[in-house]
Amino acid sequence: MTTPDPLPAGGATREEIAQIEVGQTTVGPLTVRVLLAFFLTAIFSVPIVEWFGSRAARGRGDTTAWAHLTSVPEQIRAQLAGAGEGGGLWGRTVLANRAVLAGLSGFERALENDSLLGKTLRPPAQWLMTGWLGAGNERVYPGRQGWVFYRPDVEHVTGRGFLDPRELRRRIAAAPEWDNPPQPDPRPAIVQFKNDLAARGIVLIIMPVPLKPSVHPEKLTRRNSDRLPHNPSFNVFVEELRREGVRVAELTGALARERAGGPQYLATDTHWRPEAVEAAADELSGQVEAVAPARPVPQRYRIERVEVSNRGDAARMLDLPEGASLFPTETVWVRRVLSPDGTPWRSARDADVLLLGDSFTNIYSLESMGWGTSAGLAEQVSYVLGRPVDRLVQNDAGAFATRAMLQREPDRLTGKRVVIYQFAARELSFGDWRIIRMRDDR
Repeated sequence: MTTPDPLPAGGATREEIAQIEVGQTTVGPLTVRVLLAFFLTAIFSVPIVEWFGSRAARGRGDTTAWAHLTSVPEQIRAQLAGAGEGGGLWGRTVLANRAVLAGLSGFERALENDSLLGKTLRPPAQWLMTGWLGAGNERVYPGRQGWVFYRPDVEHVTGRGFLDPRELRRRIAAAPEWDNPPQPDPRPAIVQFKNDLAARGIVLIIMPVPLKPSVHPEKLTRRNSDRLPHNPSFNVFVEELRREGVRVAELTGALARERAGGPQYLATDTHWRPEAVEAAADELSGQVEAVAPARPVPQRYRIERVEVSNRGDAARMLDLPEGASLFPTETVWVRRVLSPDGTPWRSARDADVLLLGDSFTNIYSLESMGWGTSAGLAEQVSYVLGRPVDRLVQNDAGAFATRAMLQREPDRLTGKRVVIYQFAARELSFGDWRIIRMRDDR
């Protein structure tokens, strides 16, 4: 074996020589100029392209991201006007700071969503990630056999119990600085709602609609597909409410049994299929009849079956290129409910049943959702009961939105015997369950 030649005495050691060679790179002048030109072009071309894109958007009359910044002074004035003079200097400063932070956050989101380069590059990149790598994005998980799942639905089912004290504290601490912390525990709000209605002689029935991963876990993963996953706190939540006298329509088992006849949820959408809506209407109608039997002569509605095709909202959240065939349109048959004279079903304010609902109520009622009309949950309940139903709906924020609407319109409770409160089960993990008292203007 040969030995390396010794270094000259008094010179640098091998380690020192290695440090000098590794820490020094010689680059030619031409290379420096080419790289510098490339990086400067890349840096400055982005704002130039985006500026032309925003200018074109203004020309079309579209709202641009900069509108979130220019509206900040108006938002500050609105916040301060709502606070009045009683908040003091510190309170008014906090409100103004929240308005600024909210405007900056909206500006950042708008830059991301409305970016011309983002709109150009994101769809093909997403097609590659989803079609080749089986990955989704921050909002959607691809499942099996062409199914897609809304990320909050999966996180609600697989996450920590929504009544776990650590989870309640985490949700309060995680609130944005520009927002008031949410009320994460749904029990006080629902019990208060039940008590306010009971004081008027009205029965409350709540229906937390089970989510797609709970009813069709086999479309998300091969593991444990025979078990119906639920959030760890769900059964405790239901038992505690029932002890407080709240009637709960729990549908997971019924919808799971119906799977033998076909899927109960849309493959590319976050919502249920018409068959599941009809099963929910049967369950709700039985509960309504048990506490408030029909007084008037039953009204006989007419029905018609209509075929509807659409591409689900979960597939659209993937932001794939137009015409991408990864998730094609799907077709359902809806049961439209018509009045005896053949006109579409209409909500009746003088009905003795009021349904508060979100997009699960609206999915086959609201034409803009793309799945037909006159075939939603309120229509199906009305058809099965054979009597009119009043309806108050908003597509999102089911934890508080419809209760807040009802508080603003207390006359909607006049003559009511039953209130059905429908919300997506994910609201138990992510909703703001603020207590909203019902005014008694009788």
